[in-house]
Amino acid sequence: MELSLLVTGAGMRIAELLTIARQAESAGYAGLYMAEVHRTGFVPLTAVAGVTQRMRIGPYVLNAYGRSPLLTGMSAVDLNEVSGGRLVLGLGGGNRIINEVWQGIPHARVLTKMREYIEIVRRIAGARLGQRVDFDGAVHSCHWSPVIDPGDRVFPIVLAAVFPSMLKVAARSADGIGGGATLGVDYLREVLRPQAAQAAAEAGRDPATLRWSAVGVIAMDEDRERARAAARAALCHFYAPLPHPYYEHTMREQGFGAAADAALKHMPAGQLEAAMAAIPDACLDTLVIAGTPAECQARIAAYRDVVDELLLLNVMPPPAANAVLGYQPLMRLPAALNATLRA
Repeated sequence: MELSLLVTGAGMRIAELLTIARQAESAGYAGLYMAEVHRTGFVPLTAVAGVTQRMRIGPYVLNAYGRSPLLTGMSAVDLNEVSGGRLVLGLGGGNRIINEVWQGIPHARVLTKMREYIEIVRRIAGARLGQRVDFDGAVHSCHWSPVIDPGDRVFPIVLAAVFPSMLKVAARSADGIGGGATLGVDYLREVLRPQAAQAAAEAGRDPATLRWSAVGVIAMDEDRERARAAARAALCHFYAPLPHPYYEHTMREQGFGAAADAALKHMPAGQLEAAMAAIPDACLDTLVIAGTPAECQARIAAYRDVVDELLLLNVMPPPAANAVLGYQPLMRLPAALNATLRA
């Protein structure tokens, strides 16, 4: 299992992001990914590509409703070239609020859209000079010829998928499955991976060819209770100001429906403390990585047999609002994890 970082860009200047990226590469992280929430999926990563040499980079995940597959494919080819072939393109359908409220775009025919979207982007990524991309689907069409050769280093496509129907699309169409946050080890091993394996087998694909990634919400501090309070707050903030049905689904699926109900009730009303009080210790122990450095290292190691890459999302408030300082404790984790796995 490889360890990477996922950043949202919230409260972080590009200069700070670049410092964190340099430090992460030196620390041994396998990749640095950008969540397209507070910043765009391509521009900050282009800057990151310029200050790193080894780490994989990519949006986790790019909203497919905000861009045509042609523009996504062209942009991805550009970033793959800039980074020397290090791009991993994460794609997702977003949700109704992001698409309809934020962007004014109908959130419709998601499964068909993502199947066609992946197909067009894949064709664009591999289209050499003199070739054409011709595609006519139910949602998308594309008739285009490249004027720049993309080269031989075609980037992999990861599809964000947890709901059973989207897992089927990912297992049949994508190179990898991108799980989001709040996915416990047992849920990944016993529910999601078997569902995807069955879908892949039904499509005549070897399930072993699917690469799995997931997001580990991490709050690490020598003060255990401070870390766990930060993790509780982070779980609650998944429900507001941007409610996302994904987190409600995964919490209910894993037995924490009461906590989801409390978050749905209290967070829109601005009652963070009440929502936090409804999150039991078992919820933290299952859905996030929270506690002392030793506890966090043990939780991370538990994912080694169920995902190929774990993306750490840091939710500890940074000291003095300094984003770079806030990431310093995490810079010791790759070496610590390697030592744990070798033991």
